[in-house]
Amino acid sequence: MEIQQLRGFYYSAKLGSLTKAADKMSITQSAVSQQIKSLEDELGVKLFNRYGPKKDLTPDGEIFLDIIAPLIQEIDSLKITFEDVKGSQRGVLTIAATTFMIMSHLPVIIKKFTQLYPSVRLTILERRWSEILNLANSGDIDFGITPDREKHANLDSYKLEPIERVLITTPEHPLAKLERVSIYDIAKYPIVTYEKGLVTRREFDQVFKNYNLEPDVIMEATNAETIKRYVEIGIGIAVIPQSALSTSPTHFVKVIPVSEYFGTSCYCVVLRKGKHVTQWSKNFLSLLNPKFENMS
Repeated sequence: MEIQQLRGFYYSAKLGSLTKAADKMSITQSAVSQQIKSLEDELGVKLFNRYGPKKDLTPDGEIFLDIIAPLIQEIDSLKITFEDVKGSQRGVLTIAATTFMIMSHLPVIIKKFTQLYPSVRLTILERRWSEILNLANSGDIDFGITPDREKHANLDSYKLEPIERVLITTPEHPLAKLERVSIYDIAKYPIVTYEKGLVTRREFDQVFKNYNLEPDVIMEATNAETIKRYVEIGIGIAVIPQSALSTSPTHFVKVIPVSEYFGTSCYCVVLRKGKHVTQWSKNFLSLLNPKFENMS
């Protein structure tokens, strides 16, 4: 039983295709097929069902995949680990994050990282929360930055600093003149907020339900940038994370604390359990927060 045979089986199972596995390993499809056949002959079992272009695992195949997956993942990380130990200044870093994080928190970090490590190929993927978790779980990214909402058995998570939520209005709006704004005050006016289906929107609606109120939503958007723009022109008021204001001047809007009602936005860094944390990941994350310098 050879490592290359195990890799052929592993990638065929994970990618669901001999062709994709062959591309991943830079070998021919027939070579992958022969590796799998040799494994089956040696084990005395069938690992794949033989029908259609997509390769489905047999029950024995499922068991064998669970056994070898940690081994292959560790082997594939050896080169990265070796480069880290050598202190090489070449590398690749792939990150996935939500639109909000990419727009508000990451621009300064990305600029600084590329200045410090110009030879590292940095790839940033803008994805939804669920997509980021899937990418982290599959190991297709070094890490993701996503809302901290629920734990996943296959992922490690590291909390970032919580972000205050604020109410924004035009400077001329009646609420801008109040010393303190209540949830009842907010409910009196037209609101611009996130579209239905987003977790942020469900959390927003729940706050009003807790007070037996119905928000007057007149516009829905997918991101804070759109919401800010329509508040600036007087379409409505909005509740957004305070750090979303860092991407544009704030003199067009009045910023009012409302965390008393809407709490904070919590984000975290996620990566697959057991995944090697490259030096480039540590370097990038330490720019977000120095505590990440000692990640293992």
